[in-house]
Amino acid sequence: MDLGTYSTIDCPTKKQDEAYTWLQKEFEKIGGTVRMIMNLHDFGPYPSFEIDYPENLENIDLDTEFENEEDLVENQKLVEKKDEWLGETYDIQDRYNKRFKAYL
Repeated sequence: MDLGTYSTIDCPTKKQDEAYTWLQKEFEKIGGTVRMIMNLHDFGPYPSFEIDYPENLENIDLDTEFENEEDLVENQKLVEKKDEWLGETYDIQDRYNKRFKAYL
């Protein structure tokens, strides 16, 4: 099973297609991608939404060691972009939960 590089979001039991389309549009605006996958379970399969980082932010973190100052500075800029992206994702998730909470 291929899990999202950013997060997994619960899929509503009703209005699945509407929720999927809404999430795709919102994450597309900030460069992320959304996939719906089926999770296997003893009680039967169930869907979830897998969210991926934009490709240029996927493997960015502060713990990476660099041999020169220029690469370190570039990484710090990308870490800041990733932090901004994460802030936008929190907003999307809040709006998603408010919009679809009756169906989650």
